Order: sequence, then C-alpha cells, then structure tokens
Amino acid sequence: MALSSFTHTIARISLALAATGAASLAALVAYSVFMRWVMGKPPHWAEELPQLILVWTTLLAAIVCTRNRSHLNAGLLPLLVRSTRARRLIGRVTDLLLMLMLLLLAKAGWDLAMLTMSQTTTALQIPAGIVYLAVPISCLGMTLMQLEHLLARGDTP
Repeated sequence: MALSSFTHTIARISLALAATGAASLAALVAYSVFMRWVMGKPPHWAEELPQLILVWTTLLAAIVCTRNRSHLNAGLLPLLVRSTRARRLIGRVTDLLLMLMLLLLAKAGWDLAMLTMSQTTTALQIPAGIVYLAVPISCLGMTLMQLEHLLARGDTP
C-alpha cells in the first residue's frame, strides 16, 4: 500500500505541474503572438521557452496517463484473447517489458542531459540539458507507475 500512496502523490504533483505548464504555455503563446503581430517586437524567447515548457508538460502528463492507463490503445486484446487468465498474464508481461524499456530510455535521457549540460540554449542561456532532463525524470515516474500496475492484485487490461 505504501507504493500506491507514493505513486498517487507523484501523479498528483505531475498533474499539477503539467496543468500549470499547459496554462503557462497558452499564456506565453498568446503573449508572443500579440507581441509579434500587434506590437511588431517578438520576445527573444518566443520560440525557445514555449518549446521547453511543451516538452516538460507533455512528459509530466505522461506519468499521469501511465498511472491511469489512459494512453491510447487499440483495445484488441479482449477480442483476440478470450481467457481472463491469459489477458492478465499478457498484461503483466507487458507491464514488465514497459518498465524495462522505460528504464533504458531513462538511462539514455540521463546520458544525453549530462552530455548537454555544459551547452547553453540560444535565447534563454540556460543549460541545454534542462530540456533533456525531462526524459529521465518522466521515464522514472512512468516506471514507478508500471511497477504499481505490475504488483497490483486483480485484473490488468
């Protein structure tokens, strides 16, 4: 039960940050469009900051989608496999494979983030690795959600 409470907290924080990011993104894009087309003076960060926020917002929201199992899927498994026991086994194997893939992706994202931390972005002059750091953080969050699914008793899709 401790893992479930922990993942619930992580999902809530991720959702709050993603929602804040989405609202910020909307405001930044509206401001940038206004400044570019009405005032004729686009901000120097008009493309870079929204891009950074979009990457982080999307990957943080993916943590919540993983916990809720709300990613887009075809839903063909129940049509192809009639046995509940077989579907449960396939679900557990899928959860395990997803965990492994997410851990590999987290490692690759971490390596890329560390490799680019000494470089700075053009407009914001922040470490370029900040953008790539979203990958290992979100992948570790999604791995925890997959671990919760894997350890859960009862049906899995």
